[in-house]
Amino acid sequence: MIDFDLPLNRRNTNTWKWDGEGKGAQFPMGTADMDFRMPEEIRAAIHEKVDQCILSYACDKSYFGKAFAKYQKKRYGLDIKPEEVMPGTALMAVFKVILEAFTAAGDGVIVQTPVFGPIYTVTKNNGRMLFDNALLYNREEGAWSINFEELEEMAKNPRVRMLVICNPGNPCTRGFTKEEMQRMYDICNANDVIVLSDEIHSDVYYDGRKHVSILSVCDAEKNNCVVLTSSGKVFGVPGLKTAAVVIQNKKLRDRYGIASTNARMDVVDLGLVASTAGYEHCEGYILELQQYLQKNKDYIVDWFAKNDIKVKLTKPEASYLFWLDFQDWKMNCQELTDLLGEYGIVFSAGDEFGGDHNEGFMRMNIATRYEQVVGALEQLKKCYEEKIK
Repeated sequence: MIDFDLPLNRRNTNTWKWDGEGKGAQFPMGTADMDFRMPEEIRAAIHEKVDQCILSYACDKSYFGKAFAKYQKKRYGLDIKPEEVMPGTALMAVFKVILEAFTAAGDGVIVQTPVFGPIYTVTKNNGRMLFDNALLYNREEGAWSINFEELEEMAKNPRVRMLVICNPGNPCTRGFTKEEMQRMYDICNANDVIVLSDEIHSDVYYDGRKHVSILSVCDAEKNNCVVLTSSGKVFGVPGLKTAAVVIQNKKLRDRYGIASTNARMDVVDLGLVASTAGYEHCEGYILELQQYLQKNKDYIVDWFAKNDIKVKLTKPEASYLFWLDFQDWKMNCQELTDLLGEYGIVFSAGDEFGGDHNEGFMRMNIATRYEQVVGALEQLKKCYEEKIK
């Protein structure tokens, strides 16, 4: 058994979450990394590599693709060939290469906000035309859904070349159903629009839900899908900057390969070693992590049900990043950030997540010790009672 309650001192370790945005805060719960030790199998693999006394250029990277494909088959039932898996570095660097491979300046790219901010900004800053297929928010139920009618109209636009899906959603925690994924794919397939699915948070779901990859609904012949993912979040090694791109269509894969070569996209062998160890040996770690995060999630859901602080917790389905609706506090994101900071709390500001409709929302990272979750919510209640009520 893994003791996720065991304290891990992250102060003065040059980590952005605790020494950057969270410097001096008692409850830094913004940045998307975990406050848990990496699996022992990964730590041992890293040490073995470092003990070779040199970190050189990788010669053979195929072992990563083999481990990844086997992991995806066992965990999600996906039939992926190792040669369809291409390792890369930081997720957003890889995302930019994907944009270069399949779109050109002036082309349209559909995104579904709220979304991980760099997806929005990298698309915009690289001369692509953004089409914001904003998710529909049912505030009473705290639920998010896809605006399919708008998506269909956008996909028909001849300028649109790509749809970017974040599944499960960061920050809205939606884990799309198979029916939703199929409908999105069918719309794009009918209009020759490539689907890029960011599935980096696919290992954490709640209440018995299961991840549905875009690869599970693709047309076998056309298969105009790209998956971008990483094990960094779930294994606690995001600093190794190791991503995986899965493209089953060989013509699309060749196009990506050219763009990757042009960008000099390479990988750090240490990251491949760590990720491979995770894929091969750490399924038990993920299962125990899910159980622990489920406990945190259940406590949080129950707490918000019992404590009326005029904050709505949008329904958490997946990932360890929860989306909070503070709109009844009548404050913008900067004002919320400043106020919460007075109480030692750091959340990610909603206006970082694309579009102009996220004011009054904040993202909370629950991948921390249960004790921290309890303390943060009590401070949040104190903040409400002293400054808002």
